[in-house]
Amino acid sequence: MNTTVSDTTTEAFRLAMRRFAATVSIISTTTEDGACHGMAATAVTSLSMDPLSVLIAVNSTASLHGPLSEIGSYCVNVLHATQRKQCEVFSSKKDRDKRFDSGNWDIKSAKSPFLIDAQANIFCTVERMVDCGSHTAFIGLVDEVRVDNSVAPLIYLDGGFLKETEAAFRLPHGVGAHGNDVKGNARQLEGIEWL
Repeated sequence: MNTTVSDTTTEAFRLAMRRFAATVSIISTTTEDGACHGMAATAVTSLSMDPLSVLIAVNSTASLHGPLSEIGSYCVNVLHATQRKQCEVFSSKKDRDKRFDSGNWDIKSAKSPFLIDAQANIFCTVERMVDCGSHTAFIGLVDEVRVDNSVAPLIYLDGGFLKETEAAFRLPHGVGAHGNDVKGNARQLEGIEWL
């Protein structure tokens, strides 16, 4: 792996990554002693539809890294545009002990705590961990998914959040949210398959 990169390239890479609009999620897990752990993240992506899988990238110095490595399950809580406060709390080191006091969390009925009013909750079991430099990629097989009908994600772009009105979109009644077949509604571009 090439680890010698100029400062100019590093800064250009950082600026290039800020051009990716990313939905903000909270990754959550619970250790065997019942302690809840979580962090805000944008490094979340679907990996495969067969088997259903999600990849999250976690810095090895993050407080979530150890518990996630140990327990082997997590929930991706896809934040709504109105849940910026939860993102801020889960991004703050000083509020680490208060993270699960902010928002409507269910910490009892699933393997991992989940934000009840999130846009979606994706429950995963870690299949594989891949270390790469400062981060570990946790590849999780999807166990269960909860989805809200609205599509109004909290979007992070160029160091800030989009306004709620810029991110809001509503699914047509009955499309996707209730388990209906949405394959016929998938948009296609040559060479790109849209989820």
